[in-house]
Amino acid sequence: MANPDFLKSLPSFAERATQLSRHSTPYRDPVARIHWERLSRHAFWLPEQAVSLYGIEEYDALPLATRQTLSHHEFARFLSAGVWLESLFLQRLAHATLKGPRATRIYHLHELREEAGHSLMFLEFFERSGLDDSATAAHFDRWLTFLGRRLPFHSTLFWSAILLGEEVPDRLNRYVRLHAQGVCPVAVELCVLHSTDEARHIAYGQEVLRHRLERAGRMARLALGHALGRLLRRFVATFYYPPQDLYMRAGLPAGPWAARAARHILRRQFVAHCLGPTVARLRGLGLAISWP
Repeated sequence: MANPDFLKSLPSFAERATQLSRHSTPYRDPVARIHWERLSRHAFWLPEQAVSLYGIEEYDALPLATRQTLSHHEFARFLSAGVWLESLFLQRLAHATLKGPRATRIYHLHELREEAGHSLMFLEFFERSGLDDSATAAHFDRWLTFLGRRLPFHSTLFWSAILLGEEVPDRLNRYVRLHAQGVCPVAVELCVLHSTDEARHIAYGQEVLRHRLERAGRMARLALGHALGRLLRRFVATFYYPPQDLYMRAGLPAGPWAARAARHILRRQFVAHCLGPTVARLRGLGLAISWP
């Protein structure tokens, strides 16, 4: 059940929000921090191991320029999905600044500023790269869009979904940070800046979820774990498995590329590697998530 006043009974929560707010100050516009002159089409925009078709024989036989172009389109979709997801969160956060404890209202405003900065950074990337940025909510998971707009803001399920929506793309950001060699420096900078802010947002979401679960019974935890398993699979499909038309736009020859990526063992292992820490953390909170 949603309870708009639940944070008021958690004195340590306000302290945590205040601490995170301090770390969000001073704010620096990410658009101004990126060295845009280093953006290049003659480099991968993702580590090649993170490209969805990596390790498939037909992909390995493609010219280097074609493989790089595919990484460009996959990275662009990753950013488009980020704009979509952050737009949902921004709508909900804006309403949350109107009421509640002052410390949490202040932190929500910091999140608003940072999430807006991320979307501006992504759109600037599209402007400078010349790639298509027309993807809208209709191009992504409509069920997730519905939940993002309709779930009660203070409900456990809403904050669980928010936590997953931040963790799932952030694991790819972190992978890019750790495997940056050969990747376009602008793509790396973008992932680093995004991940730095997301670390605070994830910490906040974890704190909300932890406090809510302290009051949850066994059946509620079981139900939430089941729901989160379904949500996780949908987020993974959105951020890690491109649709078929993306491969055509990237110039690959005709073929069932999306289906090949979905079945490919190396892709599944890559996703499991990226999301393993997220699943382990949620299971550590007592949530029996069935995944993969």
